[in-house]
Parts: sequence; structure tokens; C-alpha cells
Amino acid sequence: MKLRQWIQILFISTCVLVLVGCHTKRKTDQSAINEANAAYATGAQTSGLGEGSHFSDQSNNSTMRLSTKHVYYFDFDSSVVHEVDKPAIDANADYMLAHENAKVMLEGHTDPRGSREYNIGLGERRAQAVGEIIKDKGIHPGQIRVVSYGAQKLAIPGHSEADYQKDRRVVLVYLQR
Repeated sequence: MKLRQWIQILFISTCVLVLVGCHTKRKTDQSAINEANAAYATGAQTSGLGEGSHFSDQSNNSTMRLSTKHVYYFDFDSSVVHEVDKPAIDANADYMLAHENAKVMLEGHTDPRGSREYNIGLGERRAQAVGEIIKDKGIHPGQIRVVSYGAQKLAIPGHSEADYQKDRRVVLVYLQR
């Protein structure tokens, strides 16, 4: 009888320890967030890859140029499109105007800070912000698809501010040209 009581006590103790261990909360490093905000406030943020470079759509022998810039970066906790990205977004919209069958997917991404739900929402707001610029050029909404990955598809698996900056992005992907 005593062995059975000891097994029950051991089992209950193990369950309590597991529950206590699962209950610990992850703390946000507020200093890292403050440093990120300070970096963007001072203009240390740069945006863009290959600005000014273009390639032509060889499949249609078209003279319309398509911007090679398909990644647009965002500030921490923001869905405001940078002014430097708007010409590239406009160039992609112009291409879509000239090619009515063109369809794009706007993939919204975030860095891993924040809850899953918040990051999915922020990624969607970022993709919608880019989509609004494209729609304002006269593109039919049916040519645009928006998806948010939140922090599920990180650009760089790191924990530095430089890594986080690469994660906060919208990627424009042509589904059909």
C-alpha cells in the first residue's frame, strides 16, 4: 500500500512541476525596442535593393520596363510605406497596367517580436498598404492577392536589430505576367 501512495505523490508532484514550468512568461526586452525606435528616428534605416535597376519582360518582347525591386522594408511596428519605395511600387503598377493579365501576391512579414496574432495583422496591414498604392494607379483589385506570414518566414534567422530589419518587409511576387 505504501508503494502505491508514493507513486501517486510522485505523479502529482511531477504534474505540478510541469504546470509551473509551462506557466513562465517570456519577457519583452524593452531596451532592444527602444534602440530600434531610436535607430529609425535618426534616419539610420535604409530601404531597398537595386534601386534604379530594371529588366525588361522578355516573354512578351515588350518595351515596358519592370522594376527588379520587389521587397519593401518597414520601420518597427509600422505599416507606413517609405517614400523611397514608392517609385518602385509605381513601376510595378505601371507594368501591371500595361499587362492586364499580370497578377501579384503581396506577402507581408514581420520580425519575431510580438504575439502571433499581432504579427499576422501587422503583416497584412503592410501588404495592404503596398496594395493600396498599386490600386491607386488604377490596377483592378482582382489582380492583387494579399497574404500575411507574420514572423513565420524570417528573412534571416537572427536576433540582432539588423536581422529584425530584414524581417519587416513586403515581398511582391508575380503570380502571372
